Amino acid sequence: MHSVILTELGVAIFDNNKCVKSIPFRNPAKDYIELKKEMSNINELEQFLSKIGTSVSVNDTSLLKILKKRSIDAELMEESKIETIQSSKLRVLVDSGFATNEGDARGKLREFAMQLSSSKVTEISESPDLHIIQAIGALDETDKIINLLSSRLREWYGLHFPELDNLIDTIIGYSKIVLAGNRDNLNQQVYVDAGFPDEKVEMLSLLQAKSRGGQISDENLAIAQNLAKQILELSELRANLEKHIESQMQVIAPNLSGILGTSVGARILGRAGSLKRLATMPASTIQVLGAEKALFRALKTGAQPPKHGLLFQHTLVHAAPKWQRGKIARAIAAKAALAARVDVFGAGRN
Repeated sequence: MHSVILTELGVAIFDNNKCVKSIPFRNPAKDYIELKKEMSNINELEQFLSKIGTSVSVNDTSLLKILKKRSIDAELMEESKIETIQSSKLRVLVDSGFATNEGDARGKLREFAMQLSSSKVTEISESPDLHIIQAIGALDETDKIINLLSSRLREWYGLHFPELDNLIDTIIGYSKIVLAGNRDNLNQQVYVDAGFPDEKVEMLSLLQAKSRGGQISDENLAIAQNLAKQILELSELRANLEKHIESQMQVIAPNLSGILGTSVGARILGRAGSLKRLATMPASTIQVLGAEKALFRALKTGAQPPKHGLLFQHTLVHAAPKWQRGKIARAIAAKAALAARVDVFGAGRN
């Protein structure tokens, strides 16, 4: 029986201990990865094995699957024989003609390992779920910046128009009013353009006339307006990030998004590190993701462990009575674990 041996530098066919055919890889790392993913073109190997017309033994499961798809009679080698080939790898490479001597084989294997590592890094860096993790991180940081600038803007412009702070909840509307300028320059059209209903427009106009705030200099107003402009730009950036995360989550993790929602799903994904890692986690771990400090404190002190982590942001959890949150979080975590596995190992939305 002929032996088909997959090496890092190519595929070799041996008849007993004699190499009868060797097919070197043009780009060892790339061709090796493609073959392991069962995406390689093996026409030359197929033609040679068809001429032999006998059963062959193979040392690699991926290569075995490819050969069987091509209707070639093949079987996997015994474990002991595979271990023997692995332990004498340098001699196999020399006998196959992939290297001139064992020193040359070591050098080529070292170069292959470096190319393979580089390819793995590139592949991981291109993973879509890692980009989602960066996007949700950017969204959270943008929220923090907006909140900080909003507090400063409200305090600053509040010295000039203090009544505004109690009436306007949204920072976008507040910033638009600040951009309109001095309190004396505000009118009903400014409030309408800022998106307020008629009732609030009338109330703002009334308070504007009776405001007890002090005057603000042009220099201070200009800086406050710059703050307002930055807040509006950051709010637009936040909206774009949110849309991007939602669209990407629907593509990459549609089932997880269906269970948790895109926002909570992306945050759970970010805490897990990757979608594949999340898919391998048990539901009990997913349930407390984001509450690691509380969990370890409970293990150390013997206190009650946390019932939920990031899952508290799920509407079904935070809207439930306190005594039911643990059970609901546990049920959602179980469904999320199944959804993540379908997203990784299944095919599309289920």
